[in-house]
Amino acid sequence: MQKLFLTVTLLLSGASITHAQQYPKATGYVNDFAQLLSSEQRIELNDALASFEKETSIEIAVVTVPWLNNQSVDEYAKGIGKEWGVGKSGQNNGIVFLIAPKERKMRIEVASGIRSMLTDSRADQIRDLAVLPHFKSGNMAQGVLGGAHAIMNALNTTSEQPSPASSEQSYDSTTGLWIGVGVAVVVLILIVALVVTNRFENRRYILEKRGVITNRFSQALETAKNPEIKEKTRTDLNGLAERLSSINEVTPKSRGVAWSKLREELESVNFLLGSAERKIKQEIAFAKKAREEGPELFNRIPGMIEEAEGRLANSTSAKAAQHLKDARAKYDQARTQYSGLSTTDWIILYVLLSEIESSVNRAAATNHQAESSDHSSHSDQPSNSSLGFGDASGFGGGGGFDGGGSLGSW
Repeated sequence: MQKLFLTVTLLLSGASITHAQQYPKATGYVNDFAQLLSSEQRIELNDALASFEKETSIEIAVVTVPWLNNQSVDEYAKGIGKEWGVGKSGQNNGIVFLIAPKERKMRIEVASGIRSMLTDSRADQIRDLAVLPHFKSGNMAQGVLGGAHAIMNALNTTSEQPSPASSEQSYDSTTGLWIGVGVAVVVLILIVALVVTNRFENRRYILEKRGVITNRFSQALETAKNPEIKEKTRTDLNGLAERLSSINEVTPKSRGVAWSKLREELESVNFLLGSAERKIKQEIAFAKKAREEGPELFNRIPGMIEEAEGRLANSTSAKAAQHLKDARAKYDQARTQYSGLSTTDWIILYVLLSEIESSVNRAAATNHQAESSDHSSHSDQPSNSSLGFGDASGFGGGGGFDGGGSLGSW
């Protein structure tokens, strides 16, 4: 019996270890294991999520995976959130945005501490407006970026208006036809009053808010003249101009206006404008970061490659060797572009340098997976500091992932 007990215990321990090892190690706020994003997109989004965490303390993990390891997408998202500790300890303010392109599944997993800010219905709206349309059209990268920015924008602009408190009235058990008729009349009056009130409320909202949104739009257009802003960002911003113009053409005396639908249109424009404003801010910050950190990164890359080559000299992993070969080739390319750099050149070069750093990190990670029998050494893991993590622990040790959020497929 003792031998049987020991055998069962060892089997259960082995199963537990296997379960704990089924999730990859976090590499930053952006964990693009399925390689849906370009290096530039990964860097910019990671910087945006890092800045967002500093402003709000909310931690968002964007994760793309080649496969779900025979789990459902919601269980995998919860497992990632718990394994990585996404969110601050004690606050449960983490979000996991998971995309599994092979299974054509996605999940926005919201921890319990911020579910009042990002409700299930709000997460569904983000899924339907900012994510799935891009996935269905084959633009995976835009769906990932759009979803992540929409989540940040929703959490930044959430100002949930309290719904009117419903008063419950109890009546005595006296019954009769007149009471029933009276209740029906009161309900009918309330419905008519609600329709009229809702119409006037939508009208008031549009007439008040559109001026504020128009002013923000004008400021965004002016800021977008900065040469460091991407042309696509300007194009997306200009695309809102016609929609906003049609709303501004409506006057208080206009007849036949569907105020409810017009309000939905204005809120949609406001939603997209918020995303564009954030994108502009991030692109300016990225250009600043490229100018400031590019030279130091350029000087650091050769040592990183040599150190990795020394560590992996006896490696049997062909993939790890290929990653290092790619890193060396890209560095030679970067070195030929080094002379006579302008600001724009530094932006381009910084992306290339970051690709090199990513290749070196992938080489170390691939080699570590090939030698997975050694689980005790953590010093050989690729550094996460350039991705916004202060140390290897990465996230803040949060929890509270119990099923809130939105599930989608395409």
